[in-house]
Amino acid sequence: MKIIVPTNNKGGIGKTKVSILLAEYFSKIKNQRVLAIDFDPQCNFSRRYLKMEIDPNATQGYRPPIHPQYNPNDPEDSNWDGYSSIGDIFFGKLVFPYQTHIPNLDIAPAHADQLLAAESQTRSEIESRVHRQLHLFLNDQALQEEYDVVIVDTAPSKGPLTVSAIKAATHIIIPSLMEPQPIQGIYGMLQLWMQESLNREVGRPLELVGILPNMFRQINLHRDMLDGLKKNPAVSKYIFPFNLGQRVAFAEVDADDASPKSIFDLPEGDIAKLEAMAVCDFVEKRVFNYE
Repeated sequence: MKIIVPTNNKGGIGKTKVSILLAEYFSKIKNQRVLAIDFDPQCNFSRRYLKMEIDPNATQGYRPPIHPQYNPNDPEDSNWDGYSSIGDIFFGKLVFPYQTHIPNLDIAPAHADQLLAAESQTRSEIESRVHRQLHLFLNDQALQEEYDVVIVDTAPSKGPLTVSAIKAATHIIIPSLMEPQPIQGIYGMLQLWMQESLNREVGRPLELVGILPNMFRQINLHRDMLDGLKKNPAVSKYIFPFNLGQRVAFAEVDADDASPKSIFDLPEGDIAKLEAMAVCDFVEKRVFNYE
């Protein structure tokens, strides 16, 4: 089972968009069984596929809807309130993924309050209660037999949740705008990747798929920043050979009444679809070691 984590500690760089593209590419185009995991308290990945609810206990955040398999009249469900989120792994509860409208794509959604509570653990508790929990969850044999690919969307930080995602990952991708502050985030994530790689047990490498220029525009700033990265010998070998442009289509398919609802359902010649296919094909080849 491949566990792919798009991550950058800077916000606003389209990381969730990359997670969505990968989840839909592997499930819709490649017919792989995909589990999407939302590790971001903003819950944007979850809201893409579920009708999330305002949390009555934390009105600034969201929680998942009642799980469709929940039956309050079933004695086996008597100790369950009907909600399930990936945050349950931090509190000793079982996680029940939700089916989405896309065949082969399930999601373990975020619950903002739970994820924020996990991040607020004391320093001494973080290692045992947060950092290793996603790896332990995904290391379950039954879950590994259920899914081929896991896509984990992370918060824009290098906090405990992001560290937990990276510790569980088999592969990471670093999306970034070609602008000064996001590029600083690239170097921060490269440092985190190298640190985790050094600490990994033998036989479980953490592969860097690459640095993805995202929301790219044909303006001097973006071109100059990308050229600068390509001239840096320590970084150039990791840069994707493709960009994702700042295309209206990527935003349009997110609308509630969008038709179609996926970039991959657009006409064959659509530029946004062509870019998405090129990037996702590249990721697939790198992740599955295809020539």
